[in-house]
Amino acid sequence: MFLKLAKNIIEQEAKALLLLSKSLDTNYSKILNLISKTKGNIILSGVGKSGHIARKIASTLTSTGTPAFFIHPTEASHGDLGSIRKKDILCLLSKSGKSKELLDLLYFANNNNIKSILISSNKKSKLAQISSYNLILPNVKEVGKNNIAPTTSTTMMLALGDAIALSVSEFKEFSKDMFGELHPGGNIGAKFIKVKDIMHNKKSIPLTSENTNMKDVIVKITNKNFGCIGIINKSNFLVGIITDGDLRRHMKDNLLHKKAKDVMSQKPKIITEDSFVSDALKIINDYKITSLFVIKDFKSKKPTGIIHLHDCLRVKR
Repeated sequence: MFLKLAKNIIEQEAKALLLLSKSLDTNYSKILNLISKTKGNIILSGVGKSGHIARKIASTLTSTGTPAFFIHPTEASHGDLGSIRKKDILCLLSKSGKSKELLDLLYFANNNNIKSILISSNKKSKLAQISSYNLILPNVKEVGKNNIAPTTSTTMMLALGDAIALSVSEFKEFSKDMFGELHPGGNIGAKFIKVKDIMHNKKSIPLTSENTNMKDVIVKITNKNFGCIGIINKSNFLVGIITDGDLRRHMKDNLLHKKAKDVMSQKPKIITEDSFVSDALKIINDYKITSLFVIKDFKSKKPTGIIHLHDCLRVKR
């Protein structure tokens, strides 16, 4: 019984989202253009469940490059209206469009020539009539018993907020690097740590020349504890790598009488300093290796560091 009910609720909300997608028109584009070019903040507000959604939209906007914050309508009427500036845009959420608590916000916006946007299902409401712009949601019944609790409407509001935030972010060319700068903490932050922040450099890098005899190569591999060594030519360019596996494969071929260039594997896997640790870990996993040599950029052939699988895993923890 409960499984069938749950599936039905989710299916009904999914249908509402499809209706919302089809309802968007050039009016939405005008509003996106307005938000994308604003020099101020996006101020969001709503009452009850709509207020919770407004808070989440404000958070999503801010984290994707569009400064925004939530203002409680009651607090706004008791002095917080002073935090709204001329260049800001006011965005209100109310399914019915009849939330009287939002009227003071709209009156203030209109009296000060501040643009306003209403997200609602009622285009004939008082709030809709005095807002600068309206984003009208499909007027779909709330799912669940008695169709009372805000469900379908808040789902549509949330999805619309995500669409606005991510569309504006793309318009502003908000990059992965920029996103990382705003999320230094937690699991998200770990994804944006760069290779140069955790790589081993200078004397820690296991390197030797291509003419080094294999006796010395083995000693250097052992001393550096990376299970490999990078091979460089006279210009200090990385031209190859010798791993523990290479040593085992050449063990029967008079290994100790050879030079590094005779044993090395050419074209070792590399990564740039400004790459993310998550990218390094992907290469390590894809090629089933344990270490990556690091270069400054793809124009450079000189190794500046090395990163090990364990370094990447420590960051992910």
